[in-house]
Parts: sequence; structure tokens; C-alpha cells
Amino acid sequence: MPNLQDLNLSKNKLAAFPEHLGLGKLQVLDVSDNHMRSFLSLAQFQELEQVNIQDNPYTAADREQLTFLLPRLKSVDGETIQDSHRQYLKRVFGTSLEEKVEGLWEAQFKKLFRMSQSAGVQRLLQDQFIQTAKQKIQAGPASMEQLRDWRIETIASKLVAEQDLNTVKGEASMSSKRSHNDSSTNGASSDAVAPSKKPRNVTSNDDVTSAADNVSNDKTVRTRNARVQIEILPKTLGTTLAKKVMRKPATKRGSSSLTLYSKDSTADYEPSHILQCHSFKNNRDDMKTMVWKCVFEPDPDNTEKSTSIVATCGGESVCLLDCRTGKIVQKFSQPREDFFCVAWMTIPLDGKSEKMTNILVVGGKRGKIYLIHPQQNIWYAEHEAHRRDICSMVVYPDQPSWMYTGSYDKTIRLWDISPPKLPNYECRIRKLAEWSPPSIPLHMLLFPDRNLLLAACRSGCFSFMLNHKEDDWKKTYTTEFTFPKVEKCTEDGEEVETEFMDNMTLISSEVIASKLVGHGCIYLWNLPPTLKRCAKIKVKGPRSLKVQPVAQLEWSKTFLDYIYFKMWPGYDVLVCGDDVGNTWMYDVSKFLTRKWPEDTPVPPAQKLLWPDCTWNGTRLSKESDDDEVSTVVSSSSSMSELKLPSVNDIAISSRGDYIVGVTDCNLVFVWRKNKPV
Repeated sequence: MPNLQDLNLSKNKLAAFPEHLGLGKLQVLDVSDNHMRSFLSLAQFQELEQVNIQDNPYTAADREQLTFLLPRLKSVDGETIQDSHRQYLKRVFGTSLEEKVEGLWEAQFKKLFRMSQSAGVQRLLQDQFIQTAKQKIQAGPASMEQLRDWRIETIASKLVAEQDLNTVKGEASMSSKRSHNDSSTNGASSDAVAPSKKPRNVTSNDDVTSAADNVSNDKTVRTRNARVQIEILPKTLGTTLAKKVMRKPATKRGSSSLTLYSKDSTADYEPSHILQCHSFKNNRDDMKTMVWKCVFEPDPDNTEKSTSIVATCGGESVCLLDCRTGKIVQKFSQPREDFFCVAWMTIPLDGKSEKMTNILVVGGKRGKIYLIHPQQNIWYAEHEAHRRDICSMVVYPDQPSWMYTGSYDKTIRLWDISPPKLPNYECRIRKLAEWSPPSIPLHMLLFPDRNLLLAACRSGCFSFMLNHKEDDWKKTYTTEFTFPKVEKCTEDGEEVETEFMDNMTLISSEVIASKLVGHGCIYLWNLPPTLKRCAKIKVKGPRSLKVQPVAQLEWSKTFLDYIYFKMWPGYDVLVCGDDVGNTWMYDVSKFLTRKWPEDTPVPPAQKLLWPDCTWNGTRLSKESDDDEVSTVVSSSSSMSELKLPSVNDIAISSRGDYIVGVTDCNLVFVWRKNKPV
């Protein structure tokens, strides 16, 4: 075996290549027609000259990556690597990129590493260094962004390791928050596990879960094993940007009133818990696992109401948090997975009983959907739904067993998920239809009465017809909705995607809220009049239609993407996080029937600031007067100060008594209403 020179492993359903095979003389390798998403493991074959990777879910950047990994490589998929192309890649992504990364290191981060005392702080600084480099340093075309990011991580990790400051050489760094790339954010391998339909009992682990007990008078939140401490320091709990408003929603929306306090009043929410519950391999120093989504569990007897349980997903785990106690009541983990989205389905348990139950559906980087029945603590099914990462999912309102999923393979698929049959939890998952958006679908809205599906994509907003016919698959979009252009949509002097829409939601049956990266606002627009204008356009094929917003809600000027918002069910309040840990709350009631656009941008009715807190001696709340955040390590103090977290997603309970947010640094926070709604 050590002398093997030619190896054919095609059509074996491989998801990754084993390490340390000892095939030092291998020259020809065929791994075509497999499920491999990464080829980093091929670096062990330094004598490799020919490789075939066709029919794997890889990108163009993955092919070019092999040029750096294999110095003797002559051809990929039968195509000869030209010397001029090899020289270009090594010039742009080699020497030139190394100089840029090293310059950033010397100018901003090297001194901070020398001054830091804690290994945990050093790891946080390493992650911030890598993320800053990815945001500021440009190299090559946009299609090679993944290759650039990989090279930046490699170069940056080498620079950090050379400092010999408790940084483990070769340790996986945090993936770019804004790319959902194929490398796990927690550094796990991308090996696949064979699907299993056998029911599995998954129990919560007290030693694993960094859950917080009730907040005491000194505002200290501790884990059960007392190893990690998060302390909430005294600080103003929030600010309000509007005058006091007392409003009673319409009868059909409930009888409770919404109270927004004046600027001089105390905010009506206070921080109650901050948890570190998605740590990779239970590492208490893990502040880089990104928690992506959160959603409250619906009441199975009345789905318009929610319970106090909220589901969060990130890294290789899904957690169920009870907001009343601040404790993780259940935790489900899947090795080598990275979960990006989560949703609840309320269905009869065996398909016959009138008693409804909640099923948790999660998806992530391996392209699979997983089914969990929390009531019985069982992870009972998984299904390979896409060839790449699943980044969005939504339940069809008229058929609760139908689930739409969106993926990085640029498809939207409809699945019929049958209720599990007891006692073995037998389940059938069947694909009903498929659509092909022009770019990655990050969020979806369904309008069954209009036979319409809206998708927020990296290249804009698109509509599709909801014809669930098996002979009409691979359907393309019918209309593109365009939004106002931004005069200066640039960051660090570089152009960005002005049409990148990362989120949208319904604020009524007709009015939609949409957010585009870099626009600094949230657009509210009315669907029916927009479609009416669309009907007058007589063209063949897809149509392009300009949206006329009825209002623009003031929001952060950040260019960070994948920051999601939600509606407070039944109370006409939109809730959104931002890139510095704040929570923005808007009263959108007056825009539900408005036909003419608002003249001026609408400020938030209330803004909850990130609480002043520390983690293992690291302060997570350094703010300047202009609301920007910097990294400071003081040599005269044992406390380091790091940038505030980005709030990736946010959720509010049906009664409004709890607001839950998830962040990009493995923290989940809970705001509790001071007075009952």
C-alpha cells in the first residue's frame, strides 16, 4: 500500500477523505461522483499529479485550492493546469495576499496579542483578526472569495502561531460569519454520517449546557458547574426614541395594550439571562461558535400563541431554553454538523389523533433536514434534502406537514413530511416540487391565496408561482422586485452588492418588511398594488418591477449580512437586532393601510442596548460616543474589552414578555418585560 500510485474511489458516496493513509507515492486519484464538499484532506498526497473531482458538490474556488495544496499537480478533471494560471494564483493569493495580511497584523493586532494575558482572549483576538482581514483585504475576483478567505485564514493562523502565545498551531479559526462556507464554524470535520431512521434518545447534559440560573440581585449569571461566569454590570437598560404611546390593538389582534415609554423613562425590558450553550465539545472558552436562529415554540392547542420555550441552533447543537428560568431544558447534538436554520411544525402525532404535538425541524451545512420530537426527547429521522447547506425553511400555512427549504445549491424545494407513526416513529419524507432562484434563497414568504412564493436572495427579491405539480419542477422566477439604489453603497472604498436582500417578513397580510445589506434601513412595501402594476407589464418571460416603499425604518448603517428580524405576533411591532448587540423595536401599526409613502425615515419606538457584561474577565461592551466599538486591552487592568456581538436573529413571545436574541459569539440573551403585558 505505501507504494500505491493510482487509486480510484469514484461512486462511493464519500463525504470526506480519511487522514493519514500513508500513501506518500500516490500520483493519480479519482474521487469523482461522491459527496465531497472539501478537498483539504488531499494535502497528504504531495506527489499527486492528476486528480478527478467531477460530480462532487464543490465550487470553482475548491478547484483552485488544490493548486496551493499540491505542488506537483498537473491536471484537474482532465484539464491541464497552465503555468501562467498557476503563477497568477500564487501571485494574487500567495505573495501579495501574505503582504496585506501581515501588514494588518503588524498595524492593529500584534501589539494586542503581546499585551493580552488570557488564552481565551488571545483566541478571541485571533478570530477578530481573521474576520477583519476578510472584511478589509481584497484579492482576486468575487468568484474566488472562498479561496481568498481560506488563504487569509491560513496566513493569519500562521502569524498568530508564531507569537507563541498559547495559540495552538493549526487550530481551526472561525469561518466568515457572512458566508456559510463549507467549513464548519466550530472547526469540525466535514465527514458525513450515514442517515438513520432509528429513533434515538437524546438527553440534555448538565455538564455540557452552560445554562444560567435565575438572575440574583447582584446581576450575576453563572453556569451550573460554576466554571464560566457572565456578569451583568449596572448600566442603563435601554433607550427610547419616541414619546409615550398607549395603543390598543384591534379586537381580532388581542385585547392587550402596548406601552412605549418616553426618553426619560426606564426601558420596559431588562436583561434577565445570558447563556453560553452552543460550545463546541463543551469548551468553556468557546466564543466563536455562531448561533444563527431562534424561534419560540407554538402552543400546540393554539398556534397563534407561544410557550416560554425557545429553540436556538448553531454549531453542531440545537438547544431548547425555558425563558422563565433561564435553563436549557433539552439539548440535541449532531457531530460534524453546523446548524443554520430551525422551524416548528404542529401536526398530529400519528396522523390520526386529534391531539396535536410540536416537531422541531433543523437544517445545516450537510444539506440534511432533521426531525426532533422534544416531548419524547427523540431525534427520530434525517433526510438528505440538498447537495449544499440549507439556509432557510418555512412551513406552508394551509398544510402544516409541508416544509419549504432553501439551499446554497440555489434551489427551493417543497417536502411533504408525514406525521410519525408510533411506536417506532416511522416517517416518510417526499419531495413535491422544486424551484430555481437565480441566487441563494435566504428567506421565503408564502401567499397561498395568490399562488405566490417570494424569496429574498443574495441578488434581490424574486417571486415564483406555487403550482405543486410533479410535471412542473425546476421552475424559474416570474418577477424580480427592485428597490431604491443607494448612492454610496461602499465599505472601505470597495463596491458591495446593493441588491443583497438577507431578510423579509410579513407585518400584515399585505405589507412586507424587507432589509437589503448596506441600505441602513428596513423597507415597508405593499404587495397588492405592486402586483397590480406588475399585471400591466406585457412581456414574455420574467418581469422586473420597481418597488415603491410606503416607509423606511431607520436601522444600523452596517454592511454585515445575515441579521434577521421578526414581528411581535398580533401587536404590529417589528423587532430587529444589529451588529453591536442592540435590539430595535418599531411600531408599524400606521403603515398597515397606508397607500402613500412616508416622507421621512421612521425611528425606532424603543432601542434596547446590549447589557454591560463580562465573560471570564473579558468585557463585552466597549462603546464609544459614535456607537462604534473597538478592541482595547489595558496593561494596567486584568479586564480586556472586546467588540460587542452581532445579533444574528431575534424572537419575541406572543405575549411580549420575553425577547430572545442569538449572537455570533456563542451567546444567547433573554430580555424580560418589567411589567406584564
